Amino acid sequence: MATANSEETGSGRLTKRAIDAAKAGRTARWLWDGELKGFGVRLHASGVKSFVFQYRAGKGRAAPKRRYTIGTYGTLTLDKARDIARQLAGKAAGGSDPLADKRREALAQREARQKARNARQNTVSGLAARFLDQHVKPHNRSASEYERILNRYVRPVWGSRPVTDIRRADVVALLDGIVAGTGPGTAKPRRRKGQTAPPRSRDRRTMAHHVLAVIRKMFRWHQARDENFVTPVVAGMSPLVRPGERARDRILSDDELRAVWTALHATAYPFGPLVRFLLLTAQRREEAAQACWDEIDLKAGTWTIPAARYKTKRANVVPLSAAARSMLTSLPRIQPMPAEPGSEAPPPVYVFTTTGDTPFSGFSKAKRALDDASKTSGWTLHDLRRTARTLMVRAGVRSDIAERVLGHVIGGVAGVYDRHDYISEKRHALEALAAEIDRVMNPQPAKVVKLRRAK
Repeated sequence: MATANSEETGSGRLTKRAIDAAKAGRTARWLWDGELKGFGVRLHASGVKSFVFQYRAGKGRAAPKRRYTIGTYGTLTLDKARDIARQLAGKAAGGSDPLADKRREALAQREARQKARNARQNTVSGLAARFLDQHVKPHNRSASEYERILNRYVRPVWGSRPVTDIRRADVVALLDGIVAGTGPGTAKPRRRKGQTAPPRSRDRRTMAHHVLAVIRKMFRWHQARDENFVTPVVAGMSPLVRPGERARDRILSDDELRAVWTALHATAYPFGPLVRFLLLTAQRREEAAQACWDEIDLKAGTWTIPAARYKTKRANVVPLSAAARSMLTSLPRIQPMPAEPGSEAPPPVYVFTTTGDTPFSGFSKAKRALDDASKTSGWTLHDLRRTARTLMVRAGVRSDIAERVLGHVIGGVAGVYDRHDYISEKRHALEALAAEIDRVMNPQPAKVVKLRRAK
């Protein structure tokens, strides 16, 4: 069976030797089998050779002509392709249209794959992936914490379930499991080496409250995008019933600060200097831990935290007190691995690092060791910001200046119209903070004046 653009028709049985020897020109070339009508090989200009079967879909010469691609020569043998062509010839003789059947089967497979894909996307795990990629990572600097909470506490319980199947009772059961320590992601308190008393049971209500905050945001985000979905999270679900339980008010007393500060001087780099830097600058833990040397200007005495790393999405210039600069000057500069050839920018040089390639991150273990060394516990690194603010106010720093040192957004008219940078005021506040820490560490003996009793 010859076609308009054929160059050659076969007069006998198609052989492997003939196929191997055949070469295409600038256009397609066809080799047809002289034994099995409609069976042949297409020689592509690219050099690819494919088996085809040509037939009419119906009776008579008016029936439309179809060409069915069986497969590529080399992937299929000639004998296997001939067997498939015989099957197709039988179907065509029986009134079927093999090419139409193939297309219907491919469409059904695509629809089945799409249905499975939609089913995966409509699960809690699929929703979590979209929530992280489309909403959290582009807009939230705590994306890693969101991802950790979803992967550790939510996906193991709800991951394969459709989002629409989650009810209030499921949310309550998830939170109760976290509080009781029976849900995935929770761990029983372990006795540490050298500890004689049994470990205290953890209060997991705060963790359950954080998990609830993440799933509340995720479900609200989904609800805004799907009119058929209603979030199962309602008010009053948090295990922390009273608002006062959700806000910490812990500060270190002078005795505690003295014990911790003394222990920090004996704590090796990078954790010891990092915690001292936290208190001297009153900044957040992650902002300090991820500080790079190119953000610090020791000559000008400033640390500029870029907007991409700052909570308020604005760059924050932190003046460095003499104590902070002295401490930074004594630190080593651990260089990262050289950049890959052709990379756009050199790798960052972190101030607080053990490997050079990543910032310090082993807070839990280091904090436990610090608690043991200082004999002071029940406080977090974030409590140092509250402690620093208290010390600044105690040293005579105005409250609004202390707020600006902490990087808090000033509300009201002052926040809108006041565009002063307050660098000198913040520098004075941080110098006062360092002086107050020094007074705590070196308290002056009280002057006692003896009064003579009048005769």
